[in-house]
Amino acid sequence: MKKIILLALISSTGLLQLTAQPVISTNNNSKIAPVQQDKCCTSNPFTLSACAQSLFQSYKNLTAGVGVSNCHPTLNFPTVSYAMPENCFSHQTTSASMVTYSSFYIPESKQYPAMAPELRVIWGSAPGNFSYYGACAPNPIIFPHPGIIENHVFAAKLIKQSDYRAFTGTPRNYPGMASVPAIPVSDIQQITAVYLEEKGGYISTNEAADYNNLLSSKGIVVNVKLKKGGNVLCYIINNYDGGGTIAWKEKNPACVK
Repeated sequence: MKKIILLALISSTGLLQLTAQPVISTNNNSKIAPVQQDKCCTSNPFTLSACAQSLFQSYKNLTAGVGVSNCHPTLNFPTVSYAMPENCFSHQTTSASMVTYSSFYIPESKQYPAMAPELRVIWGSAPGNFSYYGACAPNPIIFPHPGIIENHVFAAKLIKQSDYRAFTGTPRNYPGMASVPAIPVSDIQQITAVYLEEKGGYISTNEAADYNNLLSSKGIVVNVKLKKGGNVLCYIINNYDGGGTIAWKEKNPACVK
């Protein structure tokens, strides 16, 4: 396989993009974090962090089949490698001012029936950290933890807003909502928009602590276009919510004095 050296550029929006990874045009309905900076700060106190923007761009590319690699000899899971700024990932620093990672998913099969809805992410310091899970490693690997064990894996699911709101159990987190159906990754044609629900919406009203927690993905809305037709609005839940793996949100710059 031809090796591709991935270089990172810091765009005017602060989003790190690997030059070997094409990105989806954002001049139509495909937008990330369409928060209006001139709106009242009481309605939009937060925006997506640079880490979250990077992560969702990798998800967009992965689901649209843009820049996808398949490199494992047997598992061969579709993978997109990307980069994000250093400090919003576990508050770490690197000499390159970034960390690289791989987003992937496990196509539904008899062997892996439960994994189909998951968007998975690996951060690691060696190729084996990625191949262990059937994913491709970034090239280059830039990660601040030498010798990290091979389980630094992050998983997320997209759940329809209607299903999320209908759930009456507790807690409303990744393990607690295991029985709630999520959108299978293979059913997604395109992620068309990602944004934060306004304050006063469902999440800020019913889960205020998580909505106000910069380390929680609660309140992020994902607009998904399905291959079978139609769009659905989803909430994203993840298995490290609030744990500090990444900062999902930051204070709206228009509101910071």
